[in-house]
Amino acid sequence: MNSKLLTLATMLVLMVFSNDAAAADTLFDVKAALNRQVDAWNAGDLERAMESYWNSPEMLWISRAGVEKGYQPVLQGYRKDFVDKTRMGVYSYEPLHIEKLSKTAVLYVFRWKIEVDGKKKWAVFHHKSGKR
Repeated sequence: MNSKLLTLATMLVLMVFSNDAAAADTLFDVKAALNRQVDAWNAGDLERAMESYWNSPEMLWISRAGVEKGYQPVLQGYRKDFVDKTRMGVYSYEPLHIEKLSKTAVLYVFRWKIEVDGKKKWAVFHHKSGKR
């Protein structure tokens, strides 16, 4: 079976912290947010999977198709590309590096895989999370 290799670097700002008390758990919060996204994706729930993304017109999404700006256009693209659960496949990931940059910011790099009908798509994802 041939694997299709996709390489993309994406920076994502994720709102996971509501106050400084939560900052002590930044690494846990970032890992938990990604796990919630993976669980939602694998359940076929695009809206819930998108909850981890910054819901703003300023969100920047970089993919093999180019650069997209804004939460709503990305969500609409997902809805178009993944009209049902069978097209979404099974999402899994492998952590490569996690680093607490400050009390409220974490850099998380991981390799993700989505398998659809036995075909694997891989990419490396750079995830920056922090308080805005």
